[in-house]
Amino acid sequence: MTERNLTGRTFRPWTYEVGIEKIREFATALGHGEACYFDREVARSMGFRDVVAPPMFAVVFCKWMGPAVRHPDVGIDYARMLHGGQEFEFGAPVCHGDVITTSAAVADVYAKRDLEFFVFSSHSANQFGETVADGRWTMIVRGSDGQA
Repeated sequence: MTERNLTGRTFRPWTYEVGIEKIREFATALGHGEACYFDREVARSMGFRDVVAPPMFAVVFCKWMGPAVRHPDVGIDYARMLHGGQEFEFGAPVCHGDVITTSAAVADVYAKRDLEFFVFSSHSANQFGETVADGRWTMIVRGSDGQA
């Protein structure tokens, strides 16, 4: 079990530039057929700056919490890790050409039986400083030999 107090630990922010083809691929993979995810003119006629991304595109620019989950101080053993859950509060729409900056922090670490729970929070904003998504991510690490 983690003996270090990681709660509140922050990590260096990372950026993601939103590409039109990535939006189209993501929408297609999820079965979204709405024209605003594919056609610039339709998206603009609906009031968006450009082709808009589906809300769950947040999983793309957050990159599974990037530096936070992989940071050696956190010490998550990937061979024993399970994705426990994620939730988002969405803000401004994400459009082609946006540059999204995401920051992350450890919100909580706790144990139950031989499981260790790592809860991360994320905040993502576009180049205009508008919040596009706030997230909460839970990773569960299974124990071995009675230890997590």
